[in-house]
Amino acid sequence: MPSSMLNTAVEHPPPGLQAFGIESHWLTQRPAQRRLLIVYAHPDDESFGNAGTIARYASEGVGVDYACATRGECGTVAPALLQGYADIASLRTAELNCAARALDMASVHFLGHLDSGMPGAPENQHPCALEQAPLEQVAGQITALIRALRPQVVLTFPPYGGYGHPDHIKVHHAAVAAFAASGDGARFPEQAAAGLVPWSASKLYYSTLGTAWLRTGIALLRLVRRDPRRFGQNHDVDLLRVLEEATPVTTSINTKAFGTQKQRAWRCHRSQLGGMEQRWLRLPAVVRRVFESDEHFTRVSPPWDNHRPLERDLFAGLET
Repeated sequence: MPSSMLNTAVEHPPPGLQAFGIESHWLTQRPAQRRLLIVYAHPDDESFGNAGTIARYASEGVGVDYACATRGECGTVAPALLQGYADIASLRTAELNCAARALDMASVHFLGHLDSGMPGAPENQHPCALEQAPLEQVAGQITALIRALRPQVVLTFPPYGGYGHPDHIKVHHAAVAAFAASGDGARFPEQAAAGLVPWSASKLYYSTLGTAWLRTGIALLRLVRRDPRRFGQNHDVDLLRVLEEATPVTTSINTKAFGTQKQRAWRCHRSQLGGMEQRWLRLPAVVRRVFESDEHFTRVSPPWDNHRPLERDLFAGLET
């Protein structure tokens, strides 16, 4: 079995991905000895969640690849922003490619499923929605990407998907299954015919906010008489449940130097900002600096000893 501890420069483009319904956008041809595969559900998940981490590792020569399960078809978009685009999917694909270039990603890979929308939305039942896709199918696609790209590190959502979005939860389960399967030649053996051989990534992480900021945010909302169970633009995010489901911070990545690059990526997703940038700039500078200084993760594999100091590098302990 190939070892993810070895230096390995991926040949672009890797073979065989189209056969598994994956559309790949290659943004750079430079080889990378270290690779990070991020597996999320929608365009903008990468930027609003971990843009600073992406920018930092890309600046260090890491090949950062993004597997995006849908094109965010259920996102709310102002009609004026659709001018020049066939539909919401086309617009949000362009926005993601803009953000990927702003963050110097190596590649973006669309898995081809439809956005399922929030829990209970009629889009949940669409036969092509990610929510309806067999878990084995989605896990197989992510396994193909791991075998093709050969990352040392895989990053995905925590079990609750951050705030309970069905697509986030589905991606979590699929990515965890793929992390376990990708090194086993008996799993998805048909991929060998496409030139995709087993590969075991060394580390698996979840993105997380932890609990400290959530507790502070909930307290502030209550102070101004807002219901933390009805948070967000559509009032469909229950922050009390988010707090209950939050995974612990084991790893903090310093992203202080990448705040400007992070905001450039945000601006690429202009259809989804919804006034976020203006609200961000209204925050006190000291609060913005704290938010920009670190992004947080939960190390899942190998397990983290909670008695140790926080880990400060996703690639810590790996040979380069």
